Amino acid sequence: MTKWIFIVLTLVIVSCKRNLQHERYVSNLTSDTVLVVNPDFSDTVFVIPPSTTTLIYSYEILDTKQDYEVCMWQGDTLYIEKTNGLVCHKRVSAEANWTFTVKGEKERIQKCTFSLVDDDF
Repeated sequence: MTKWIFIVLTLVIVSCKRNLQHERYVSNLTSDTVLVVNPDFSDTVFVIPPSTTTLIYSYEILDTKQDYEVCMWQGDTLYIEKTNGLVCHKRVSAEANWTFTVKGEKERIQKCTFSLVDDDF
């Protein structure tokens, strides 16, 4: 009997697990190539051509009850500029500048997107 109780409890615990894969993207809707520098990871540079969306950061939160994470950039900062030297003035640290979707129930994926247009430079 104890064995059955253990099996049932294990199944209940496993079935309640809810992981959240959190992904952050930069979408380049400008007419020029954009450079995104992430100083948090040894100055990693992403080269993003026009009309392209690139994954710049992701992590997973295991067994969480929260429905989503904030999207705004919480690291030092991201440096964003066009290849012609124009600097992005849109703040990555403002939640209102990000959009997101969440898909799935137990294994959820949240995709946050920071979209850039020519007027952001």
